Amino acid sequence: MQNHPLIHWHSMFMGVALLAAARSKDARKRNGACIASADNKILGVGYNGLPRGCDDDDPSYWSDDDADPANSRHSYIVHAEVNAILNCVVLPLNGSTIYTTQYPCPRCVQSIIQVGIKRVVFLEKKSHQVANNQASDKMLVDAQIEVLSLDELEAAAARWCDKLNGFVRDTPET
Repeated sequence: MQNHPLIHWHSMFMGVALLAAARSKDARKRNGACIASADNKILGVGYNGLPRGCDDDDPSYWSDDDADPANSRHSYIVHAEVNAILNCVVLPLNGSTIYTTQYPCPRCVQSIIQVGIKRVVFLEKKSHQVANNQASDKMLVDAQIEVLSLDELEAAAARWCDKLNGFVRDTPET
């Protein structure tokens, strides 16, 4: 009898991204990312959060006034994709894949391109972020980065990750 793994590589890497997202203290949206090499080794993991040394308990970091950069969490939070790159054990990341819980914003796409990542696999894409998505799309196409939703890449992996995401979201921290 031949043994088969419980989950596919795509499920594992997106599962790591989802588990990393559970570490985020961003109450609005927890995001995670996992970078995998072409030979299925994890190179870096990250989640959206404040830079080291910034106090997570300081409410000014978590304000939502986007009209005022000093009072907008978007000015302070390091995105999951960038944290995964910064946490990498090797650079450049030529030929690697980044698994993200959310479609990357233009700032993250710039970093993804610069370090040599060649494929983006994502779970969700914010439909209301039309202009940001268009900017990300343009750079990804121009840089010849392959982009796939997990669902179109491996539907079974997407279903498995959806279950994991529900479990992570519904499990209270002890």
